[in-house]
Amino acid sequence: LQTSLCSWAFCVVAMAMAVGRRGFVHFRASASRLLVPGASTPRHATAPIFWHPAPTLAAAARPYITVVKYQREDVLAKLDDFRAEVFSTNWADYLNLVYNVPFWESELDKLTSIVQPYLHEPEVGAKFGEVQELMDVLYQC
Repeated sequence: LQTSLCSWAFCVVAMAMAVGRRGFVHFRASASRLLVPGASTPRHATAPIFWHPAPTLAAAARPYITVVKYQREDVLAKLDDFRAEVFSTNWADYLNLVYNVPFWESELDKLTSIVQPYLHEPEVGAKFGEVQELMDVLYQC
């Protein structure tokens, strides 16, 4: 009896995670009515409640779609600013690097995505190559 109730409780928790918080309250209430005292398996319900999605989940979830386009001059300015910031910092200051490198890595990821349309141009390609080499040198130090 204990093993089947434990596996039943596991199923209840797994379904609750799939349904969401609001749906779990209704599912838990209906699941407790399904258990018959003294029986090792639950009774079958006529219509399962947990198949209906919670309305708050559908309204809260929305896809993230964006079309961000930077002009060539903006990309060059961002590359120059990033290179100047990383190059001019004190690389021997450990605490400074601990605080700033995660932000620089995030900025480099963003720069990598916005530089893609202009990467074929010699000037932008050369500056982006400098920035990548600068970060490689920083990681080696």
